[in-house]
Amino acid sequence: MSAKIEDLNVLGAKLIKAELMGDDELVADLKIRLENARKLAEENKKSEPQQSQQRQDNSYKVSSSNKQSHHRHHNYKNNKRDDEETKTFKRNYKHDEYDDLNYDDFGDSSNKKKKKESKYVSESKNTPISKEQNKSADNCNLCFENSQKHLIISIGKHCYLCLPSSESLLEGNCLIIPMTHCSSSVTCDEEIWSEILDFKKALVNMFDKKRIECVFYELYSNDNKYGHMVIECVPLGMNVSNLAPIYFKKAIIESESEWSTNKKIIDLKEKTVRDSVPKNMPYFTVGFGMDNGYAHVIEKSEAYPSHFAKEVLGGILDLDPLLWMRPKKETFSEQSKKVIEFLKWWKPFDFNKN
Repeated sequence: MSAKIEDLNVLGAKLIKAELMGDDELVADLKIRLENARKLAEENKKSEPQQSQQRQDNSYKVSSSNKQSHHRHHNYKNNKRDDEETKTFKRNYKHDEYDDLNYDDFGDSSNKKKKKESKYVSESKNTPISKEQNKSADNCNLCFENSQKHLIISIGKHCYLCLPSSESLLEGNCLIIPMTHCSSSVTCDEEIWSEILDFKKALVNMFDKKRIECVFYELYSNDNKYGHMVIECVPLGMNVSNLAPIYFKKAIIESESEWSTNKKIIDLKEKTVRDSVPKNMPYFTVGFGMDNGYAHVIEKSEAYPSHFAKEVLGGILDLDPLLWMRPKKETFSEQSKKVIEFLKWWKPFDFNKN
């Protein structure tokens, strides 16, 4: 019988918990079982046809939870039904339970947003960028003029705050994205970085009001060297937020071999990633609130897939891996409803009201 990725996930999660509890006997046993499972998985991999690669070599992978698996079936609705849902949502949104919110504050129907958009588009066309970036920007759906406006929460001078288009990892999951095409926090302009910090502070204050901590992370990899940078924010309850630094530190340290050239982990307690990572070097960085975090210069790109951070968070929360491996596509109605809920949280902390 082949070693499934869920088997490695379960063993990895159990190993981390055993180490945190200081159970040396269980740790030793789990390490042996994990190593045997990896060897078996490698043998099966060689004997089977080559398919899309899934990372199987990191012990922090999460368990496969049965609690939510029945919700993860991909039941895509036909266009006619989706159109009806959209019309129904718009009618409900303009009346009934949503009367306390101004419909014009939502999506690209806002006059205020339209003014900002037109101003941004005219300015961005004159922004100097490299030929490689220009090629990537042509088809980039994160550049502001190409973005999904109905998912946008707040528009600043240089960045915007929006929600994911697919199913969110947790309620409150959001994205800070520069308007112009830039690849990383290390290489972006100072005014962009300054506004990113403003968005972070506002989000920390917003979640703190609800007694929730938040984790910010960014991945800049060679696989997407000229891509559009995104800083993702995921809220964590106070009861598990203290585990996040432990899990991420362990995941980062174990991601590279013992012969790595670069320092395995960079502590960001008294500095930022811009002060710590050389320009144009691939990296992963994670922050816990505004005060501390870690960074790592990546040597093995395969050890840092796009869902790296979500796997670690999933390990803490025991979430279904399908949430990040195959996130559910949401309808316009589902997307719009989560925007409405987030706006209720965000409005008192929005520094871009005017």
